Amino acid sequence: LCDEFRRVLFRSNLETGREEMTLSGHGRGVTSLAVTPDGSWIVSGSEDKTIILWSLKMRRAEKTFAGHTDSVTCLAVTPDGSRFVSGSSDKTIKVWNLNTGEEERGLAGHTRGV
Repeated sequence: LCDEFRRVLFRSNLETGREEMTLSGHGRGVTSLAVTPDGSWIVSGSEDKTIILWSLKMRRAEKTFAGHTDSVTCLAVTPDGSRFVSGSSDKTIKVWNLNTGEEERGLAGHTRGV
């Protein structure tokens, strides 16, 4: 789950309702989350225009992806877990490589934020 007011990302135990882990790192509110198919990584998008890759095992940020010029609004991880796609208020979609951290493709053409 994400909390845009505290600017943190946290994982909660759905059975007990207790917070199990807090991961801080974004400079502004967290707007979107996606989990890799194996459940070991989370990507979070933020109003600070960045995306952070979090290791759930190590409980820390592993990579920060920068390239959007406005808030990141949506994220999806590919079924094989090697890439993710981000949408932004900057009217673009970007495809990122989770392993290298590189932007593989940028797609423009929307007339409003994605």
